[in-house]
Amino acid sequence: MTSRILMHVGPSIGNYDVLSAAVQPNIGFASPEFNSAMKDSLDGFRYVTGSDSSYTPFILPGSGTVAMESVISFIPRGSRILVVSNGVFGDRWEAIFSRYPLEIKVLKAEAGKAVPLEDIDREVSSGKYYAVAMTQVETSTGVRLDVASVAKAVRKHVELVIVDGVASIGGEAMKASQWGIDVCLTASQKAMGAQAGAGLLVASPTAMEKLRGESISGYFADLRNWSDIMNKFLAGGGGYFATPPIGTVFSIQKSVDLIRTETMEARVRRHEICSQAFRAGIEHLGLEVLASEKLRSNTVTGVIVGGINIADFLQRCIKRGVEFGAGVHPAVKDRYFRVGHMGWVQPAHIVAALNTIESALGEMGKKVEAGSALAASEIFSRHSGI
Repeated sequence: MTSRILMHVGPSIGNYDVLSAAVQPNIGFASPEFNSAMKDSLDGFRYVTGSDSSYTPFILPGSGTVAMESVISFIPRGSRILVVSNGVFGDRWEAIFSRYPLEIKVLKAEAGKAVPLEDIDREVSSGKYYAVAMTQVETSTGVRLDVASVAKAVRKHVELVIVDGVASIGGEAMKASQWGIDVCLTASQKAMGAQAGAGLLVASPTAMEKLRGESISGYFADLRNWSDIMNKFLAGGGGYFATPPIGTVFSIQKSVDLIRTETMEARVRRHEICSQAFRAGIEHLGLEVLASEKLRSNTVTGVIVGGINIADFLQRCIKRGVEFGAGVHPAVKDRYFRVGHMGWVQPAHIVAALNTIESALGEMGKKVEAGSALAASEIFSRHSGI
């Protein structure tokens, strides 16, 4: 059986040691081993997000969407929220906030583009908003928003700056403390490269102060039920509100240990080089990258391919041992597919992915320029240090 290369947009390419760490037979959530794993994971997540010790980290059972919905814990009834959406998953902020007694305004971008900074600045300057919620890397298109610049522009106008880093944290630079971000979040199986099963977030002292006010959140995702427990884990103890994702936490512990060893700077650089090499191969094939050139992320690429059945193409790729993601943006859904080059991605994965795309398209009668892997290899040869 051929080992499959998982280049979906999440779960991402696995690391044997990280995934093996999730297999912990007969270890419960009240054990010293689990308490230690939680402490290491929480501390490590602060490191990955560039959050200082004043930020409170959380690990919740579930997914990135659970982490997103938990943000409601910080927001009072009737608040005005500005959502900056560059695609399908930016729209998810609107879907979540609309379930609660809040006023929502959404700024949207076309597929492959980002909402301009000047539009965001103009909107927050003219309206009294409590919070701005944005997405660092839009999973549906691969667009990267300059969240540092956006945070700087909106900081003086709002109480909270909130960033969805589900497709970015662990593969893109995130400096929450330095950039003035109050809440940033992700999922364990994305660029963090751990086992699926947890939503992670960090909250600034400003955000944590909001937990003392009125709550309009539900029960499970109300961070008031989790904050004291997280602090107990950080202090070396333990606690319980709901059953934690035990295996996933051990996986996160191993992941952040390897990330510290690699360093975030080197990790971001590795993601950057792999993404550049992949896109060089795609353009050599004569295919189009969905995201505008200056907005392309380190972690996700949308590839536009006209004149073929995308579902058939993806199945042919799976048979060749490489799995990609289907397109989900309604404007281009039937004309593109998505590639995740995140987590533990290495040059060999990029080369294999390009060879697979090239051969599958050729088999389907699509005329492409051969040699995409060679085009990528030229970039890797200039950056042999990764």
